[in-house]
Amino acid sequence: MIAVSLALLFVTVIWPRVAPIDVEKWHVDPQVVEKSSRPNQYLMRDGQDIDSMILDLAVTDLAEKIEKLTLLQPSVTVLAGSAIIGHVTYEQRSKFMAFPDYISVKIVSEDDGRSRLIIYSRSRFGYFDLGVNEARIKAWTAALQSPIAR
Repeated sequence: MIAVSLALLFVTVIWPRVAPIDVEKWHVDPQVVEKSSRPNQYLMRDGQDIDSMILDLAVTDLAEKIEKLTLLQPSVTVLAGSAIIGHVTYEQRSKFMAFPDYISVKIVSEDDGRSRLIIYSRSRFGYFDLGVNEARIKAWTAALQSPIAR
């Protein structure tokens, strides 16, 4: 019984904190990625959960704002890429259990000098996310549009 309890503790609490990360699996291009059937993800791209966002900013300006915004978020680190090059994936860990979510961001230049923002946020562990990924994308995009973020 103790062995089963320890195994359960390891799988549910410890493993999500120490599991190796396959960067290539999680650093995906949100402009072309295909969502899985799991409900623990949210894709901001035209025709998906919510359409991509077009901002009246040059690509470099939007990249700077993305970098500043993510630095203000709790438990966020860069997994791969860079906002400056237009494609970055962040890891954000939940406050209590430290479960990782991955957020891939793509910034695309529009013909008129504006920028298109595409974001794919998903949970690594668990089947449901209780709306965390949707809330994250909506909070980040709202912050980008606020006067303080400018």
